[in-house]
Amino acid sequence: MVAVIPEELVVDPDAYRISRDPVLLVAHLQASLAINLYDDSQGVGGLLHLCYVATVNGKPMELTDNTLSSSVLLIDRFCKEMKKAGSRPQWWRVRILAHSAAGESDEVAATVLDLVRAYFIDSTKPVTCQEFNKVPGVTIRTHAREGQLWTSGLSRQPPMVRAKAS
Repeated sequence: MVAVIPEELVVDPDAYRISRDPVLLVAHLQASLAINLYDDSQGVGGLLHLCYVATVNGKPMELTDNTLSSSVLLIDRFCKEMKKAGSRPQWWRVRILAHSAAGESDEVAATVLDLVRAYFIDSTKPVTCQEFNKVPGVTIRTHAREGQLWTSGLSRQPPMVRAKAS
């Protein structure tokens, strides 16, 4: 029997993907975090890749109420789309995976992480949080339909996206 490697769908920074299909949702975290939601009763999973600080012309913007409210709006849209896909919030397994490299602003990362934790404070299942500080970053892979999660160090070159097996 030949194992079929699931298709990988890359989730770009400040974006999300949701699926019922047997695919891997992938985020390459560098000074950012991922929110993984999975409803095991419905087989629906999603991954949100959220940057700590937005940039303009390659320079970080100041962390303000406006930038934080933009993050909350993105999280809110992600959760609404999870509900539209048939998942139920009372069954969500919430996992937060955060990356910050040594020397980066830990205060900004902590503020955004606190915001995300507060958003899911009423979750019926425990919210798990893992923090990484590997250089240059960490790659998160989650099986959308089955909820499994893997992490690995990020190489200097982003990995090639595997094509779907025919």
